[in-house]
Amino acid sequence: MPMRGELPTVAVRPCVRASAAEIAWSRFLSVISNRDLNAVIGFCTIGYLVAINVILRFPDFGEMAAALAIFP
Repeated sequence: MPMRGELPTVAVRPCVRASAAEIAWSRFLSVISNRDLNAVIGFCTIGYLVAINVILRFPDFGEMAAALAIFP
């Protein structure tokens, strides 16, 4: 098939680079929205809260465990 007319010129887009702040924000959002990371953070938070609860409920537990370790 013969060509009719000239080929259209390709418009060159100007190279718009994202700023460092935009790249950092994008990476931050992708990390925060990761479901696996959210599960790990939730699990660690629950463990931390349980540990704080046990420490506050039994303040002399360390002393009692040390006393039990002396007499096997």
